[in-house]
Formats: sequence, C-alpha cells, structure tokens
Amino acid sequence: MKRPLVGLPFLLALSLLLLPLGTGSAGAAEEPYVIGAEDVLDIQVWDNKDLNQVTFVRPDGKISLPLVGEIQASGKTVQGLSTDLVAAYGKTVKEPAVTVIVREIKSRPVYFIGGFGKPGPLQLTRDLNMLQALGILGGVLPAADAEKGYLLRGGKRIPINFETLVKKGDLSQNPRLEPGDTVVAPIADVVYVQGEVKGPGVVKYTNDLTVVKAITLTGGLTPLAASGRVDLVRTEGEKKVRIRIDLDKMLRAPEDNPDMRLRPDDIIFVPQRLF
Repeated sequence: MKRPLVGLPFLLALSLLLLPLGTGSAGAAEEPYVIGAEDVLDIQVWDNKDLNQVTFVRPDGKISLPLVGEIQASGKTVQGLSTDLVAAYGKTVKEPAVTVIVREIKSRPVYFIGGFGKPGPLQLTRDLNMLQALGILGGVLPAADAEKGYLLRGGKRIPINFETLVKKGDLSQNPRLEPGDTVVAPIADVVYVQGEVKGPGVVKYTNDLTVVKAITLTGGLTPLAASGRVDLVRTEGEKKVRIRIDLDKMLRAPEDNPDMRLRPDDIIFVPQRLF
C-alpha cells in the first residue's frame, strides 16, 4: 500500500534551502524580462495622460495604441519597447517620455494539474525547478500517485517521481521548469478540466464521459472562454498528443462534429478569449 508523503511541508522547506536557485554564478546579473504574448502592459506617456493605456499583448505579439497604431511588443525588453515607443510617439508628440510597466505576467505559465495542494497555472517570473514549485503549491496530496507523476513538454511525456524527489532528494527528478510545461500528479480514474470553466479541477471518469459532458460537469464555460479553440491533451506512451476542438461547431452541428469520448488522465484546456 502506498503511503502518503509524510511531513511534506517540512521536507520541502528543507530541500528548498539546500538546493541552488539557478545554474548561474553567484551574483550574476539577472536577465531583463522579455515581454510575451498575453502579458498586460501599462503604457504611460508623460504629460499626455490621454495617451496612457493598459493593454495586453495579442497572440501575434503586437499591441495597439493611440497615435501609434500597431507595434511589436513580444520579444522585446521593457527598455527596448520604451525606446521604440518614444520614436513612434515622437512623430506626433513633442519630446515624448514613455514608461512601460509589465502589469501582469501571463506569457510564462506552467500548468500544475491533479493532486497538488494548489493546482493551476504558475507564472515563471524567475528560474524555478520542480521542488521549488512544489513548495509554492503546497506539495503533492496523499490522494495522488506521487510515484507516477509526469511532465508534458513539447511532444514528450517525462516521468517524475515526486516520492523520491521529496524524500530522497533525487535531483534527477528535479528538472528546471520552462514556460508552457504541464506537470501532472495523477489521481486514479479522473479527467482534468482547466482554464475558462466555472469549476476547474477533476471530473470522475466514466465509460461514457465526453468533452461536452466533462465541461458541463465543471459548471460550464465562463464568459471569457475561447470555445472555438479548446485543446484536448492526452499521452500515448511517452508522447504528448494535442487535439484542437472547436466546441462551438460541436454544439451547433453535432452530426458533423460529434462529441469526443475521453480517456482517463485526459486534460481539457479551455483558453481565455482575447479581445
């Protein structure tokens, strides 16, 4: 019989103190933040309050501003974008002074799904390894199978044994996390529904469970849901398979777009609609 991770908060705290935060040398200068899609920016044009804007970076990496129109933001540092905006506003505003503030970081998520103390997305605002993330999330719950965790990265499924990581300090199970990673602490016979649904979390698996039924069991979509680009993520062996689902078409014309039957451990992502 598998025992739960006993004394997990203490073990995590101790391990976090013993493990280095990064691979760089001590005292190395921190890399400037690079803006990404979905980040929320506060653009301030001094002495021109009418031009101040809080805006988000679109999926194509651009933002839209008065007098400037569209300008590329993704891939630039805050200083780099500020310099470009000074040049752009300088065509119509005399000697503009522009400040760019990253109000919210939303472009660097790691998704933690299943049996964690506080599951959900975690934005990478600094270098973070698996053990450090567990400390932030409150560890792995006893209901999860801690020995059979896994990390989804790119098209790969990477096994993670949380048990040996926490109890034995097995650093081979402690990868550095990257934006877009999905980490799963599996719970037996469930499907995971995340994102813009009213009650994100786990749904008990049954043989007749489908995408529409699973979303319905979480309370349905929120008003911000991008229902036309839902992702179903499942693993086949050591590979990650991502299936794009147009839920709108599935509901409007079920004869041509039949509902999809789910498997245990399937993950449904409902993204946020971008305005």
